[in-house]
Amino acid sequence: MKKKFLEPIQRDIKKLLQPLMGKPALLSALVLTTTIASIQEPTYAPVFLLAIAILTHFFSRRLQWAIFVTLSAGILSLEFFSQQTDSVQIFHPEACGTVEASQPRANGYAILVNVSEDSTQKSYRVRLTEKRDLSIIPLPGDSICYEASWYPVTPPTVPGAFDTEGWLRSQHLAAYGKFKHWTVHGHQWIPERSFFEFRQWIKTRFRKYLDDSETGLLLGLLAGDRSGIPDALRSDFQRSGLVHVLAISGFHVVLLAGMLMIFLKATRLPHRMVRILAVILLLVYIPVTGGSPAVRRAVIMFAVPQIGAIFQRTSNTLNSLGVALILLILPEPNVIWNPGFQLSVAATAGILISGPMNPLKNLPSRFKRNKLWQKFQEFVVEPTYVTLCATLSTAPFLIHHFKTLSPFAWLGNIVVVPSISMGMQAGLFGLLCPIDEIRQYFCYAARFFLRLASLLTKFLSDSSQAATTVGPFGPSILLLCGFLILLIPAYRNNPLARKLALGSLLFFSVHFLCVGYQRAIVPTWSLTTVDVGQGDSHLITTPSQKHILVDSGDAPDPLDKHSKSTPDAGKNILVPYLHHIGVSTLDALIITHADKDHFGGSLSLIRTFPVKEIWMSRCSREETKPLWKQVIREANRRHIPIRDIHRGILWKENLFQLWVLHPDTSGCTDENTQSITLRAKGLGHSAILTGDLTVAGEKQILRSGIYLKSDVLKLGHHGSKTSSSRPFLEQVQPQVAIISSGRRNRFRHPHKQVIQRLDSLSIPYLNTAEKGTIKMTFSKDSLKVHTMLE
Repeated sequence: MKKKFLEPIQRDIKKLLQPLMGKPALLSALVLTTTIASIQEPTYAPVFLLAIAILTHFFSRRLQWAIFVTLSAGILSLEFFSQQTDSVQIFHPEACGTVEASQPRANGYAILVNVSEDSTQKSYRVRLTEKRDLSIIPLPGDSICYEASWYPVTPPTVPGAFDTEGWLRSQHLAAYGKFKHWTVHGHQWIPERSFFEFRQWIKTRFRKYLDDSETGLLLGLLAGDRSGIPDALRSDFQRSGLVHVLAISGFHVVLLAGMLMIFLKATRLPHRMVRILAVILLLVYIPVTGGSPAVRRAVIMFAVPQIGAIFQRTSNTLNSLGVALILLILPEPNVIWNPGFQLSVAATAGILISGPMNPLKNLPSRFKRNKLWQKFQEFVVEPTYVTLCATLSTAPFLIHHFKTLSPFAWLGNIVVVPSISMGMQAGLFGLLCPIDEIRQYFCYAARFFLRLASLLTKFLSDSSQAATTVGPFGPSILLLCGFLILLIPAYRNNPLARKLALGSLLFFSVHFLCVGYQRAIVPTWSLTTVDVGQGDSHLITTPSQKHILVDSGDAPDPLDKHSKSTPDAGKNILVPYLHHIGVSTLDALIITHADKDHFGGSLSLIRTFPVKEIWMSRCSREETKPLWKQVIREANRRHIPIRDIHRGILWKENLFQLWVLHPDTSGCTDENTQSITLRAKGLGHSAILTGDLTVAGEKQILRSGIYLKSDVLKLGHHGSKTSSSRPFLEQVQPQVAIISSGRRNRFRHPHKQVIQRLDSLSIPYLNTAEKGTIKMTFSKDSLKVHTMLE
């Protein structure tokens, strides 16, 4: 009886594993990845290793030995090649070392230096920027002595923000900073020196006929140097889901490999020599472009079948992918956690696996003979199918790393990628053409296609829905989703695959039902003060999961040269944060008053994130500051309703309400005095947000007789002495005060008089400059406080 029960299951498992039976390299790559992931993330080790142990039983003896060898190789790889860089040491500002690479950047050069310590015989790598406009820079192979100032390495203060320490670790850097001065005292040739000079030569070849932005884009597409690509264009490609086009990967390698084979075959060389030369030239191309994992993977996948053809051996594309993965992972096991590597491998695997399943192969013959349909299939249907497969296979990784998906990516791949492809081909012909008169026409053709691609990308990215929030979901959920996507080819013919899919869907249903039930029976609301530096931004999340953002931090003002170094809080902090915590739409954006440190991030926010309404006071609407008027115009252009609010207005839902305490409807006075002041209340708790409210504004609220006692008070004007008067504090009687200020700000906020006042009233306070982002969660029974920096 037991045997009869197990036989169908075993038969279905063998069918599921059949695609791996003839692909030992692919199977070994999967086992190698799983082994390294299990050791580095022990939480998932029981599941991963148990799966390997059970499934090994169904493979042949030869494949079982391959699995055993791969397991051993994975352990040895971690032992000998896994490097942990200590990025929090304090290094001497003066040292000597050898330049490994000189990387152009938008505002100068980034110089990678390998420094050897004589006392310990150890070496470490540092990254130093040279922002001065000098006639010479340190070149690869130069021996230099320098004096540097190091940038501080601090943990992220906002969820989803850039992790400096993690970035240093991924780049194998010990520290980063900027040069004070340096001297070169020796030279030696290293290959990177020639590659650097080659990239500079490419730049000079294009710059004669193209402007800087077009030269930068073409150099990024052909040589991997993206320093010349304007930030706005890079942002457009990222939001439209086409950023993979800018990072040299399989798309570029396949295109260049195809052109290279055409060139070499035109020389009438023997086929074997053509293949050998093509492989050698593409192997040289790896360090020219910086050697990213995606480029190495694509070149190896090209080389494997070419080498097989030289020895008259046929190769399988999925097995070639396995060979590429083994060669990439063994010497660098930590590469499996690299987002670019994960996305490149997932997209390639998705396209290769889905190829034989293409439903277009089963179309009636009358369609296949129709020339109009052939063109439509070639330029629309096929790219759509490939994009769908690539998007589906990369979706779990995109959601995990970025919490977003682009609904327009498929359209971009149809209309933008062909333009980029034509631009690259024209640029490559122009680069290789020895006759100036002909080269300029190739460059002009490249300019046309690149400008067309930029225009189309800007059009696609202009929508606030270009990047849609998905998630966040835990790694277990995403791993299960990836497993289900991997099983799609087997659903039709394998009963076990269908049962696994049904069981997984049932698990998803129960999981999300429990999450929703938990929210319903234990409602909460939260107030999060986002660390935007010297500015204000607060996110209110209601019990029904509506999201209201009060102020949007600072941003650079194009008309003020002193503010150019100010980061854009909307683009760099708020939008990544909202995606990270799973917010898909802001139900309202409230601007307390028209000071740049409160509204500055609004312009990029409403351009890149869905906002239903904007609330402001009548006095703010009448402000004439150029940047503020630009925010108003952008809101009108996007048909975002703007509501004037004043004292007495109430917004409410079940279990929650938001009162406007200030300003009243009388005439306009000082901006700070007219700051919108709000009182959020729900589940027996309340919080007051005051913008830059002054003592004069506080007196107006006190004279109105409004009930003010609240659990939380956000101090006005970042803790300035012009706010937070004793009578106001005594009326509010907060359990805790919040101060939103920047680290080492030039205003020295919060003022010591305000701190003394809080201490005298026994009011504890939390400052974003010390604690980072502060989140307060309110329920019927409790008030929980969580800060990014403990």
